[in-house]
Amino acid sequence: MDWQYSDYSKINPNAKKHFPFDNPRDNQLETVSEIADAINHGYKYIVLEAGTGTGKSAIAATLSNMSDSSYILTITKQLQDQYLRDFKDFKVVKGRSNFRCQNYINKSCSEGKCLTEGFECRFSLKNRENEIRKDNTCPYYYQKYLALHAKTVVSNYYYMFLELNYVKDFQKRDLLIFDEAHNLESTLMDELTLEFSKSDLEEYLDYNLRCEKIEELNSNNYLNWIEFINEIKEGYLEELNKLERLDKLELAEKIAFIKHQINDCSRFIEHLTHDPKIWIFDWDDDYQTAQFKPLKVDNYAKNTLFDYADVCIFMSATILDWKLFSKWLGIPEDEIYAIRHKSPFDINNNPITAYDEYNLSRKFIKVNAQKSIGSINEILDKHKNEKGIIHTVSGKCRDFLIDNIADERLIAHDRHNRSEMLEEFISSDEPLVLISPSMSEGVDLPGDLCRFQVIYKLPFPDWGDKQINQRAGIDREWYDYRTCLNLVQTHGRGVRYDGDYCHTYVIDSRFRSYIREAFPSKFLPDTFKESIEGREFDLKEKKRLMEIGDFHIENNDYESAIIFFKELLNNELFKNDIYPYLKLSNLYHETGLFECEVQVIMRFLSSGAEYNHFEKRLKELADMGYFDFN
Repeated sequence: MDWQYSDYSKINPNAKKHFPFDNPRDNQLETVSEIADAINHGYKYIVLEAGTGTGKSAIAATLSNMSDSSYILTITKQLQDQYLRDFKDFKVVKGRSNFRCQNYINKSCSEGKCLTEGFECRFSLKNRENEIRKDNTCPYYYQKYLALHAKTVVSNYYYMFLELNYVKDFQKRDLLIFDEAHNLESTLMDELTLEFSKSDLEEYLDYNLRCEKIEELNSNNYLNWIEFINEIKEGYLEELNKLERLDKLELAEKIAFIKHQINDCSRFIEHLTHDPKIWIFDWDDDYQTAQFKPLKVDNYAKNTLFDYADVCIFMSATILDWKLFSKWLGIPEDEIYAIRHKSPFDINNNPITAYDEYNLSRKFIKVNAQKSIGSINEILDKHKNEKGIIHTVSGKCRDFLIDNIADERLIAHDRHNRSEMLEEFISSDEPLVLISPSMSEGVDLPGDLCRFQVIYKLPFPDWGDKQINQRAGIDREWYDYRTCLNLVQTHGRGVRYDGDYCHTYVIDSRFRSYIREAFPSKFLPDTFKESIEGREFDLKEKKRLMEIGDFHIENNDYESAIIFFKELLNNELFKNDIYPYLKLSNLYHETGLFECEVQVIMRFLSSGAEYNHFEKRLKELADMGYFDFN
């Protein structure tokens, strides 16, 4: 897929008039003007991929100023606060947990009187006869009141999803801007997920979630799911009736939790019945939680978010493929207007050094992990007076590196203290090195806060996660898309302004071969590939060879095709690339050469690569008697 960079050069006078700062850059005004032009031509959905440094927040602010009413949604509270600092006329609205209840001492508004005792609180907005002021109104409702009457509201995805669909105080607006929009699909998946903790069910309902029930739910019979969820919901309703006759202050947290669970159950059943075939049940043995998850959201995004605005704008530095992006959100391709801009930053300030010695795939990591420690120590010594991050992908890799690297500069976090340890890292004057499996995005580390970073292992989504496994099984491109998204986002953590610099090191030797593969290669931006030191591959030549192979297949010349793809297996351009293996596997299958199919699949898997499709094919071949799967 070729997604050309925009060459739009007109400037709409209103763009400059509504720009929030004194000295706009030409590319910012041109981008605003192109979007305004697309809106005037009737486009409801506009995708903007603009690299770091193009000033996306100022573009969003200008478009909001040009409209009569707008929402700007971000992925984190930190980004909300950044909008508030930069654009004083905007109003930010956050969830109840960010405010203290005026009636209950040491309780947040998420456990406040209005939730536990109804809307009788003297600080609430309802039934107010006197003027609404900051000093006489609940802080949560006061900021909500200001937002309801503001021209531009800045919120996060989670809060506005619940508000628009269930609370319904906020109504449809002219413009809805999704900042960091590459997170939109995964965020919607999280919003639609229903989760029950085994310990919570035991504590609140005296319900023992037995192995037999888990097995029954695992059968993916959605009628069984509904029966189970209604049973849990009824149990919580009975418990709520008991608690509401007791001291509500003492039980505020418990009442709030139960009401939240009841609402979640009701919402989930509504979503499930809309499209039951795309849901799965998953049992997380580590956290002892039962989870009902969607595999896709293309039938949900429009009704739950996009219908609440006349125009939707999706902004990110990493859309990567606007056609797939829109498809996964259920937007027809012809309804999208797509714009792409490069980052203005010098790619020489953000180089990538790739190591070739350490294959850290599941098959080889036990052998190579210990060997990789010497190279990491060399990197740390090279940057001994500078701050950096080691991205580990998993908690297991994080723990291994902490246990095996003897360096007092290292600090790490667990899933409970991520924010605290990040703040310690940022505020320290020492050249600390933060080891983390979850700092690949949403973290702004300009200047000396991050002069180097290590990507320890390729950031493949976890095959062990049932939702990821099954989604990848029906959509291979989605799996590579998420991997490339993680790579590009991680690479962008250290260079945040023009003249900033950061050196990225990739330890996993699969990196070079992976980015040569057909799917990843088409997703990765040119600026990312050009940052890699010592590039030795020729994408044009690779594309030419792929066209020759497809020509043989289209003309049913299977003999020539098999010979051709066998030669590609030894071509350096296709080293460990799934493409020739997949083509050969299909050719052998179609021509009945099943023993050859087994051999080519095993050759691919022996390289340490992983591909779920081939595991399924081997099971089929085992059933046919051509392979011993055990």
